[in-house]
Amino acid sequence: MFSIASKMVNDKNVASDIVQDVFVYYYEKTQGGHVVEKNRSWLLRATINKCIDHSKSRKGFMSLDDLPQNEEALEGKQDRNLSAEIVKKSLGQLKSQEEMLLVVLYSERYSYKEISEITGIRFSSVGKTLSRTLKKLKELLIKNGI
Repeated sequence: MFSIASKMVNDKNVASDIVQDVFVYYYEKTQGGHVVEKNRSWLLRATINKCIDHSKSRKGFMSLDDLPQNEEALEGKQDRNLSAEIVKKSLGQLKSQEEMLLVVLYSERYSYKEISEITGIRFSSVGKTLSRTLKKLKELLIKNGI
């Protein structure tokens, strides 16, 4: 859960908070009589949803640490991170479900069965959905300059 949250929010402290929130939410749900049939899938899905909520609430904000200190630092940072920025931009142009599918689940090497349980995509459709999403990402990367 922490690994997924870290990848989605790019901040280990925030990821820790999200995972803690998910466990508290899980505890409260189960103490209230709610029965969770597939604990692992439920916890992963809840983590992903919390990360998406966090990302939506943070849109448009920039950390002060991300601001360059001077013009030389800006140029050096731009040179080193140009490809990374293009990849981030391209990933950002995907729908949140597509981005989560690639960045989180596919990169973490979850099985198609696990991906199906977590996302709600039919097992028989996971491969085709991944294929289409990878093709879309490739087109966006080419369009954005890689």
